[in-house]
This record gives sequence, structure tokens and C-alpha cells, in this order.
Amino acid sequence: MKPNLKCKEMQSIIRTKFHCGVSWSKDYRTRCRAMTIIDGKLTEHYARVWDYCHELLRLNPGSTVQAGVTINPDQTTYFHRMYLCFKAIKEGWKIGCCRVIGLDGSFLKGTCKGELLTAIGRDANNQVYQIAWAVVDIENKANWKWFLELLTEDLNLLDGGGFTVISDQYKGLIEATKEFLPNVEHRQCARHIYANFRKTYSGVEFKNMFWATSLSTVESEFLRKMDDIKEDNPNAYEHLIARHPHT
Repeated sequence: MKPNLKCKEMQSIIRTKFHCGVSWSKDYRTRCRAMTIIDGKLTEHYARVWDYCHELLRLNPGSTVQAGVTINPDQTTYFHRMYLCFKAIKEGWKIGCCRVIGLDGSFLKGTCKGELLTAIGRDANNQVYQIAWAVVDIENKANWKWFLELLTEDLNLLDGGGFTVISDQYKGLIEATKEFLPNVEHRQCARHIYANFRKTYSGVEFKNMFWATSLSTVESEFLRKMDDIKEDNPNAYEHLIARHPHT
């Protein structure tokens, strides 16, 4: 079976070969069953996470691969978290990337729930550079501490001096960053701040003022544009200044 075969293509093949029609939903369920027989269930893949880790280390010596499980009272085990950073990526980031790291988490909404934690950089061409990622059971301070501890060691960040971290406003991540990288320049993602800002202060005028301010490259320019916002709408100014740029 072709793994990328679309349901409409399958319907066409069945109609041509067997001279009968099949509904899209039935075709979809059949395709899912066939793929399960070929590839196995996703939950079964998690049971082989140790094999996956060993294979990654065998093929990529010097990489960092860590996995953990939760052991229940009845001795059954459940996937807890897994971290991955390839050696080539580590060295490439150290040699040719900007000293800026973006940290973010996103939900996994498939069969197996969880959270994907990522560390993203920028290369010399200002393109996205994936540094490290982890799959965890939940986004919390403990998992971010674990992720940052491994990332700090992989990239030799020491106390964070000379580096900049950009993240959302998740409290656990901010606290974990302060603990492991006390001297890093930590900034909040403007897109996340604006998403909350526009819920109360919508419209083109507020949008233009916000982005003009967030794109300031020197402090004096930033303060001047913040004063413009304060003069136009003191409440909008107070909302923004509460998200101080020095996280």
C-alpha cells in the first residue's frame, strides 16, 4: 500500500477495478486499518522508545538522547518524556548561529497526548535552525527545568551571559530560565504579548503602535514610542508596561 495514497484515489481505484462505490468515511477507516497493520499502532511505538534511543545514539555518536518513564504501583510503565539534540546540530549552532534561542511548547493533539518543547535558533542566513526538542507529558516548571538543564549542557551556555532567550509568558518557563541561566537576556515573544493585548485594545491604530514599539532597536527609541502610547491611551500603556521587556 502506498502510504500517501489519498482516499479519493482509493475510491477511484475501487470504482475502476471492482465497479462499485465506497463512501469516503468507509474508505478512510479501511485506510487507517491497513496503515495500522503495516506500521503498527502509535501506542505500540512508544513501547519501543528505548530501541529508538539506542539506534539514534548508534547512528549519531555524541548526540544527547534521554528518555524517562513513569513506574506505577503495579509495575506498569508509561512514557514520561524524551529529549533529543543531535551532535551535528550542537556543533553547527556553536559555530555559525546567532546567540539567540527561542523556547516554546505546543500541544500534541493526536492519539497520544502530550507537549512538544522546542529550542529554535537562527542561522547565518537568518533562517530557522532547530536545536533541540523534547516530548513530555505536560508543560510545567519541572519539565522545563529538565529541558533547560540538558540544553545548557549541550550548548555550553554556562550562566547564560552573552546569550538571549525569547519565550512566551509561561510562568514555569520564566522561573526555570532564571534558575539555570541567571545572566541570560530573557525577552518575551512580541506575538504572544500582542495576542493578549489586542483582546482589549483592538484596531489598526493600536496594532501599528504596538509593532512600531516592539521593533525598536535601541532603548531610547523604545521609551519614546512607549510615551506616545501613554499619551494616546494610558490604560494601554499600563497593560504593556506590566509585561516589562526585562523578563
